[in-house]
Amino acid sequence: MYTPKYYQENDWTTVSEFIRKHSFALLVSIHDGAPFGTHIPVELEEKEPGTFVLRGHIANENPQSEDFKSGQTFLAVFTDPHAYISSSWYEKEKIPTWNYIAVHVYGQLRILTETELVDSLTKLMDKYEAASACPVHISDIPEKSLHNNLRAITGFEMTLDRIETRFKLSQNRNDRDYAEIIHQLRATGDTQAAEIAEEMAKRRQAGQ
Repeated sequence: MYTPKYYQENDWTTVSEFIRKHSFALLVSIHDGAPFGTHIPVELEEKEPGTFVLRGHIANENPQSEDFKSGQTFLAVFTDPHAYISSSWYEKEKIPTWNYIAVHVYGQLRILTETELVDSLTKLMDKYEAASACPVHISDIPEKSLHNNLRAITGFEMTLDRIETRFKLSQNRNDRDYAEIIHQLRATGDTQAAEIAEEMAKRRQAGQ
């Protein structure tokens, strides 16, 4: 991913928080000589102190599952939020742009054992059921139904061999334009625009 230096984010805490918050990712591989992608939840886990991996699963009927034993490098793309930036918000310049955050992770895949897959699914359900009024736990699924579903999917663990970041948040704008962009984004009423605005406000206040 092309990223000018001033858009790069090198703080692992910031990057890891973003991955965890925006964990519905695009998993990309090369299948039959062409790029192939699957949209799935991909969770960041600390396997041991200081060592992180990505975990997820796909349906066995998905052709991409055939690539899991290929030894190739996979790409996991995490993105959102994003917002259009009108040039009318600038004091002088008249070229509009787009602000957004994206993280690309490259690594090797290992197929999970059934025990590891159940553990991964348990953590996934617990994370997203937490906000439910009546949370469902994996133990609530009938044993036969769970077994049949486990047979229909393949879990994977992906190493974090290379990470590319692009936190494009108007870092190149002067203070006047920067403040106006934040004001205008907040005024749109759009949730993604508001998230970009808050990230911008936090960074300029922190001297970034």
